[in-house]
Amino acid sequence: MESVISSIWGIQTAIIPMVWSPSVTVQVLVKAWSIYETKTTNWLSHFLEHMFFKWGQKYRTPKDVSLALDGLGASYNAFTANEYAWYYVKVAPQYIRAAMDVLSDMLLGAQFPKQEMETEKWVVIQEIMMYEDMPNRLVHDKWWQWYYGDNPSWWSILWPKENVQAFTQDDLFRHKHALYTKDNLVVVVAWHIPDVDAVRTLVGEYFDRLPATKDFVPEHYPQHKPDNHQAWYEKGTQQHHLVIGADWWTMHDHERYPARLLSAILWWTMSSRLFQHIREKQWLCYYIGSAHWTWDEKWVFAVYAWMEKERRDAWLAAIYDEIAQIQQHGITDDEYKQVRDYIQWSLAMNIETSDDMANYVAKQLLYKWAITSLDDHCAAYLAVTKEQINTVAQALAREQLYAYWIE
Repeated sequence: MESVISSIWGIQTAIIPMVWSPSVTVQVLVKAWSIYETKTTNWLSHFLEHMFFKWGQKYRTPKDVSLALDGLGASYNAFTANEYAWYYVKVAPQYIRAAMDVLSDMLLGAQFPKQEMETEKWVVIQEIMMYEDMPNRLVHDKWWQWYYGDNPSWWSILWPKENVQAFTQDDLFRHKHALYTKDNLVVVVAWHIPDVDAVRTLVGEYFDRLPATKDFVPEHYPQHKPDNHQAWYEKGTQQHHLVIGADWWTMHDHERYPARLLSAILWWTMSSRLFQHIREKQWLCYYIGSAHWTWDEKWVFAVYAWMEKERRDAWLAAIYDEIAQIQQHGITDDEYKQVRDYIQWSLAMNIETSDDMANYVAKQLLYKWAITSLDDHCAAYLAVTKEQINTVAQALAREQLYAYWIE
C-alpha cells in the first residue's frame, strides 16, 4: 500500500504503511527556527522546544510526561535545527493513541510556568556551554556565521545566553501561537497497520485545536560572503577543526542527485578519496568527511576534518588537491559503478524502522507538499551519468571554496 497524503482538518498529514515494522512513529515537523527570530529573540525556537516537555494541561509536570511515555517503552525526543523544530514519539502499535495524546498535550496544552522557565534557562545555558566546549560542533556554527554574515537563516541556535535569560512567558506564548499552526507544520505517522481511516481520525482528534494560520512573515536578508577565503577562531584546541564549504544545490534542484553522488565519492565510505588519500596514505588526520546539506532555499557543500596543527599547510593543500583532481580528470569508471551501487542500498537501509521512515518523509512534506518514493529516488540516482557528476564538480573551483577552522 502506498503512502497517503491528505489534509486532515487543515493539517498536512502523511500516513506511511510499514507492514514489516513492529512499531509506530508519530512525528511533527514545524517551520520554527532562526529565520522566524530577531536578534533579541534568537534561541527562542530552541527554548520553546525545551519548554514543551515541561507542563501541559493533562500531563502536569515534566515527570508526568516522562512516566507516560517511559511506561510504554517509548522512544521520544525533539530537536531544533536551522529550518525546523522536530518532535516524535515511537511506540508499539497498540499505544498509538497514547503517543498522540502525550505529544498533542505537549504542543497544544503547554502552560510554560514561570518557575519552570527559570529552571530550564539554566539547563539550556549548560547546553550552550557544552557545545561551545565541542570544537568539532562549534566550527560548523562559526563557519555558517562567517560565510553567511548577519543573516537570521544562519544565526546559531546555541547563542546568545543573554537572550535566554531575558525570555518571558509572553515571549513563549507569542512564538507558539505565531508558528505552531495547521498551515506551518506537518504530521507524519509511520505504522505497521495500514489503517488509514483510523489514523485520520486520531490526527483530527488530537491536533484539530491548532490555530489555522501562522502569524509571522520573516524578513529576507541578503547574503554577504566573506572578503577573505580563509579565517579562524582561536580557542586553544589540540587540533585544528576545519570546515571548507561552498554554495551547492537546494532540495528542489535536480543537480542535487549528481551532487550527492560526488559527495559520496569524496567521503561517504572508507574507500572514498578523502579517507584513503588524506587519512590512510598521508595520515594527516583521524577524522575527515564531506557533506551535501540541502534545504529549502539554501545549500552547502562542505569538507570537514579534525587535523594536526603542525601540518596545517599540508592538509589544506591535500584537501584542495583532491577536489582539483576530480575537476581536472573526472571520476573513474570504478567509482561511478561503486557509488551507484552504494547509494541505492544505503537509502534502503536508512528507512528500515518507523522513525527512520518518518524522518525520510517529514522534511519532504514540510517543504515540497509531496513525497518522492524510495524507488523514485533510487531511479533518479541511477540515471545520473559520469558526465553530470564531473559537471557539478566544476562548482567547487578553488575560488568558490571558503575555509574556516578553530585552533
